[in-house]
Amino acid sequence: MYRIKKAAVIGGDLRSIAATGRLRERGCETRLYGFRSCERTSGEVDSLCCSSRAADDGLTAYLSKLGEPPAPNLASALDGCDAAILPLPATSDRVHLSMPFSDESLTLDELIYTMKRQGIRLVCGGRLDADFAARCEAEGMTCFDYFAREEFAVANAVPTAEGAIAIALDELAVTLSGSEVLVVGFGRIGKLLAMKLAALGARVTVSARRADDFAWIRALGYDCADTTRLCDYFSAHAPVVIYNTVPSHILGRSELELIPEDTLIVDLASNPGGVDIQAAGALGRRVIWALSLPGKTAPLTAGRIIADTICDWAGCESCKGDDKKC
Repeated sequence: MYRIKKAAVIGGDLRSIAATGRLRERGCETRLYGFRSCERTSGEVDSLCCSSRAADDGLTAYLSKLGEPPAPNLASALDGCDAAILPLPATSDRVHLSMPFSDESLTLDELIYTMKRQGIRLVCGGRLDADFAARCEAEGMTCFDYFAREEFAVANAVPTAEGAIAIALDELAVTLSGSEVLVVGFGRIGKLLAMKLAALGARVTVSARRADDFAWIRALGYDCADTTRLCDYFSAHAPVVIYNTVPSHILGRSELELIPEDTLIVDLASNPGGVDIQAAGALGRRVIWALSLPGKTAPLTAGRIIADTICDWAGCESCKGDDKKC
């Protein structure tokens, strides 16, 4: 068991700043690195799916609430720390750390070198690259992938489900109440999404593959469909929105041909997704591939989930004998 006394939060988006605040609430001293001074004025679109000006406004507000400017360089951020907190995902190209709010870049090589030199013992990150983790371990550091934890996945499914519903509310010309909705998959996100849709008055059908899932779907009051036979479902039903949560191609050309043109398809699955995008484009179907929704729609909550997952696993210094704080 590790007790984190001081942690450096390196890179990431608004979730990282929110995680920093939550770590402080739980008794951990923190330093922040990898965030610019927010003086840009261009209107380019950045990784948070909003204009860079709007993103900078959000960054300024978060940093102001935090009350401490980011460290001027990586070494000073890591100085005196026993843990480094990396973003989700830690890297998108296996070469650089994810730092969308920085005007600088940081290679993983430089990060490992500096962490070793500064005596970091614990490296926490989301979707840690296997090679990066192995190199950190070889240098005597312990790696913890918070994205792989069940408690993180369950908690993170809540902002994902709410963000998915927000997309439909923005895109549809009808209410979800009284509308037929299909949720493909009965995992963590599928379960929560179906529950929230039903609470809004939608007529929910959930598709699955296993007999025990079919039993639970019916017991919870939803209609049931077989994921392996969706063509049969689409031959008899015309949902206004389809949510896919399965990360494999479920909606191919044969299924898409049976789906009405005005049906909204929201793909929540990670790569490779669950929709044949080329076929959907050729057929004129409406598809939104909604990746990383928690960081876009609820970054404060998403950041707190990251911090809580780390603290619950590793502990923070003030947790010793203080159950109320932790």
